[in-house]
Amino acid sequence: MLYDAIFISLYVVGWLVCAFVPWLVLSVVSRGHAGLIYLPLCLFVGVVAGFAVPIFGLTDALGLWLSFAAAFVAPALLLGVRRFSLGGVDHSALSSTMVAPPLPGATSNEEPDIE
Repeated sequence: MLYDAIFISLYVVGWLVCAFVPWLVLSVVSRGHAGLIYLPLCLFVGVVAGFAVPIFGLTDALGLWLSFAAAFVAPALLLGVRRFSLGGVDHSALSSTMVAPPLPGATSNEEPDIE
């Protein structure tokens, strides 16, 4: 009983790691615009996809490797669909508009008058 719990928890941790990788890669590539709200969703989808492989009957070594592949591919597809649904939003343009406007009366080309 204890050994079963240990191995099931190792499977779940492995699926969580495999599900975390696509979110991490997208977050690094898009400089933090992967969406923090999608992290728990990706982890959940990865565990469900990994758990679905043995449920469908693949309980041998091939099923083990396919469950880890499914735990990686399912969140990647989820994030891909999310990026596709955004319609190619350019996040670099969004980050450049977040710069504070200059103060009124301040110009950057003029030198201060020293009297």
